[in-house]
Amino acid sequence: MAAEKLERILKLLAELLNASTPQTAEELRRKINMYPDNLVAFRKQFSRDKAALKDMGVPLDVISVGSSGKSAEAYFLDNKKYYLPDLDLTDEELSQLNYASNSIHLLGELTEEEALRKLGGYSKQGVDYGTSASIGDPDVFNRLFEALSEKKKASFSYSSKDRTLEPYLLQFKGEHWYLTGREIETGSVKSFRTDRIQGLSIGDIPDEYVLPDSLSGADFSYFSYGDDDEVIAKVLIDKSHISWVKSNLDIPVTINTDGDGVAAFTVKNYESFINRVLLLLDHAEILEPHFLKEKLIERIKHLQNSYEENNA
Repeated sequence: MAAEKLERILKLLAELLNASTPQTAEELRRKINMYPDNLVAFRKQFSRDKAALKDMGVPLDVISVGSSGKSAEAYFLDNKKYYLPDLDLTDEELSQLNYASNSIHLLGELTEEEALRKLGGYSKQGVDYGTSASIGDPDVFNRLFEALSEKKKASFSYSSKDRTLEPYLLQFKGEHWYLTGREIETGSVKSFRTDRIQGLSIGDIPDEYVLPDSLSGADFSYFSYGDDDEVIAKVLIDKSHISWVKSNLDIPVTINTDGDGVAAFTVKNYESFINRVLLLLDHAEILEPHFLKEKLIERIKHLQNSYEENNA
């Protein structure tokens, strides 16, 4: 989002929050003093700003004011609907809030600590929750949000191929952010990791496309799609990694009496499945089928040999 537009929308939001009575568009125009003088241009820009606030979840009420003969639309923002109420979080919930903050690097001048203080959840506890996740280039991420909010096409290079996309959705999964949308060149819906997007440019035309009535994001079970014969693979998961498997692989886990778990995967891409199991290192063991277990052992031996050759 351009700096001038962001400043204008923030000023509009501030005026609405500070107003004790409904404000007409003309009153807001005078107070904000950032809209064009031309009436037609002002109405278009003001309409887009209202839509941006609604897209951000701002509960903006439209009220008719004046006499029946000379009524006008006025806008009111109820602070009670906008501001977050006291969450009354428990110590365990505060800990999880700190975990979420430590897992994803926030952008801009708002630090993780400041964000948590606003929620009443800041804690100086030094807890190590494992690998953190980054969203990649902050500029790319901000511009993708602009494309989504204004329904502008995005062009970029991905896997050495130029692509043009109608962005539908940004989502976080498996320690990465993904952009999903309709690829113009193929007419199909595809998903892309945002940290692998290069040479991003955003179109100038807003509302250039319409979102579908229903859409789904990236398919993270890519080992379920391929040309290999379908098999059901059972994997023993250490108790310490069960929650990771459930949340990142979207797979139910049956818990054993000793606290470890067994997960069953539908596999049609053997190599991709082996790659995923390797991420768990020694915290996972393929129980069946036997040939997949042998493939995993072969891959580990190959990696070990490559390491020894490179460090000889």
